[in-house]
Amino acid sequence: MARKKSLDDGPALRGLILGRASELFHERGYGATSIRDIADAVGISSSTMYHHFTNKQEVLHAIVSRFMTDFVAATVPVLRDRSLPPAERIRRTVRRHLELSDDRRPELLVGNPIRYALDPVQQEEGIRLQTAYHDAVRDTLAEGAAAGDFRIDDVAVTTMAVLDMLNGVREWFSPAGRLSRDELVAEYVALVDRLIGA
Repeated sequence: MARKKSLDDGPALRGLILGRASELFHERGYGATSIRDIADAVGISSSTMYHHFTNKQEVLHAIVSRFMTDFVAATVPVLRDRSLPPAERIRRTVRRHLELSDDRRPELLVGNPIRYALDPVQQEEGIRLQTAYHDAVRDTLAEGAAAGDFRIDDVAVTTMAVLDMLNGVREWFSPAGRLSRDELVAEYVALVDRLIGA
């Protein structure tokens, strides 16, 4: 019988909890997964689980916060990099958005948990991170349109159209499908180029 993981495992155990919890939330749904389910999947007792997280909502918040923080760190600096032309910044961001969404698919939970399952303070943090990304995309599109690099009539609507396109991929893309991930990324880069008139 394997030795139970203990409190001594510290940050590594916390990361393992978040990884297994995100998989369970993704597979079963947040509502159908209990703290005991997560503890069993990690190989710890419920009491050890409660040492790291006071409740399931706190686990969800940690998953959402970790993913969104990493996502913003990977995309916003690219979008704000004025050494690159706006079109190149958008293309790189489309690639990163799709690759991160695929690499960390279990953390992209169904049912919009930021809006429905988190408390108002936790929601505010998630929304702040989403807004940082949205605003960086919008500002890059506006910059490109003002310079004549893009043909955009309404920057706000186009921003939402681009983000809806990219976010929607996680709902249907499968590596076992007709397109490989690299092919999908290339197709979406071309689609976004056409949408913004690059």
